[in-house]
Amino acid sequence: MTGLSSVVRRGQRIDRFVHLTIAFAVLALGQPEAALPQAQEAETGRSLTVEQWREDLHSYAAQMRATHIDLFNKMSEEEFNAALADLEQRLPGLERHEIIVELARITSMVGDGHTALWLTPNSHNGFNQVPILLYWLEDGLYVLGAERQHAAAIGGRVVHIGHVDIDEAWTRVAPLVPRDNEMGVLALSPRYLEIPEVLQALRITDSIDGVTYVVETPAGERLEVRVEAIPDQWFSNLGTRPYVVPSPVDRIAMVYGRGGTDRPLPMYMSDPGNLFWHRWLDDSTTLYVQLNGIRNKDEERMEEFFERVFSEVDTRPIDRFVIDLRFNGGGDNFNNYPLIRGIVKRHHIDQNGKLFVITSRHTFSAAGHLVTYLERNTEALFVGEPTGASPNHYGDAELIELPNSGVRARVSALYWQNSLPSRFETRDWTPPDISAPLSIDDYLAGRDPALEAILAHEPEPPITEQLLAAFEDGGVEAAKSVYREFTANPIHEYVDVEMPLNNLGYQLLDQDQVDEAVAVFELNVEAHPWSANVYDSLGDGYRAAGDRDAAIAAYRKALELDPNFGPSRENLADLLER
Repeated sequence: MTGLSSVVRRGQRIDRFVHLTIAFAVLALGQPEAALPQAQEAETGRSLTVEQWREDLHSYAAQMRATHIDLFNKMSEEEFNAALADLEQRLPGLERHEIIVELARITSMVGDGHTALWLTPNSHNGFNQVPILLYWLEDGLYVLGAERQHAAAIGGRVVHIGHVDIDEAWTRVAPLVPRDNEMGVLALSPRYLEIPEVLQALRITDSIDGVTYVVETPAGERLEVRVEAIPDQWFSNLGTRPYVVPSPVDRIAMVYGRGGTDRPLPMYMSDPGNLFWHRWLDDSTTLYVQLNGIRNKDEERMEEFFERVFSEVDTRPIDRFVIDLRFNGGGDNFNNYPLIRGIVKRHHIDQNGKLFVITSRHTFSAAGHLVTYLERNTEALFVGEPTGASPNHYGDAELIELPNSGVRARVSALYWQNSLPSRFETRDWTPPDISAPLSIDDYLAGRDPALEAILAHEPEPPITEQLLAAFEDGGVEAAKSVYREFTANPIHEYVDVEMPLNNLGYQLLDQDQVDEAVAVFELNVEAHPWSANVYDSLGDGYRAAGDRDAAIAAYRKALELDPNFGPSRENLADLLER
């Protein structure tokens, strides 16, 4: 069964497919030079010649180079040039929507979420969409909403789209998605799997008139659902709604997974269109703030809102302060400062176990900056999913437009380094301290695993303290048992244990507890066999223990994983000279 966790762990697979430029568009050559095939009309209604598309490709390349602050930070210039040359050669055999899809693939090779050629409706590309609401949940891709005649599919898991199974469909669509990380692919790929032009260009379907989905219903039955395309003008009314939340727009008879139940909406879904609001929970000592954009309202600025919030915090007893950013796609970064200042001035809420931040795949752009500010300046615990934004990321995208087709893209013009310098900050996302994924059962029952985890949270010592205590009480085996119990707990799914283990090993070395240090380094290798750093540390442990041959083998393994890992190269050279 394909689920969210298995999709997230495909990071290397995503990168591999992003750098392939023609994975699924091998089409016949030899179309007439004068005009491209049917459906080659831009929004202006003009049909373009191959030569006009060539002009657009050259304009695209020039504008991308002139606009992006660091165009070749993830891909090479040779890869970019080769992808454009390949597309130019294949122009005579491609229809308009196929050219745009291939341009989106090349744009996503840049590797940042703000550099994007959007394929979604209302993006000036004239693409349509089918009226169905798909979303990646913990246990798969699910139908959360559909037209009334397809209501039986709601709550069902998608197992097949068009000609391919869901794993193959995801693999084909992932390289088109602009993103900072894999969470960005999870956020946007359901939208792309609802666009007939995208699916036909990827040879998932044959037609741009509609899409056939095979759904496994909650009752375990297989249901084939044919959904006809709707013009993109309808979808323009959806705006920037959080995609897991049904839209209030009802110009067609849509029903949703929670429609018709007698259970109230969970609080996080109660007002997602409101930029910011707050509520005291029933226990009256937990304050919940939902911040859905880093923007001001017409009637109230963010600074004024948080002045109101903190005035209540200062006059009422409070045990937990919860900031919900799970639907926050960003805005104006400078609007973040009133919240940060308000928290750091109040020690009674800026404490581990009292300050919580809920994040998700949709936490992006200026909301990602807010997460970084909170991580660096407060005692916040993060709950939910990893962020869709990298701690340092490219942004402030500028619009480019191609002269003949009118196709538009946005291109990052600035680099924001709010976290550590890039040589130290290697994370693609900010991970949660407490993982709280959403399952289909949670969604249909109206449960909020993130808030439930917050309300049930009991502070625990850092893993290094737990391991030290275990060493003192029961030695190496007791420490290993504590470690394995910690990592087996699903709430710790995204907790980084590599560096804490590494630091603990060196701490033990400094205390002349060499055997214990080696045991910790070996445990780290067992848990992180892809890391050059853990093998280098193991080499240091063996060297301290006087085992020259084992140290040499460990340093060589580190260099096998990363030939540029300087410490291992130096240590190996030193040992071999003796």
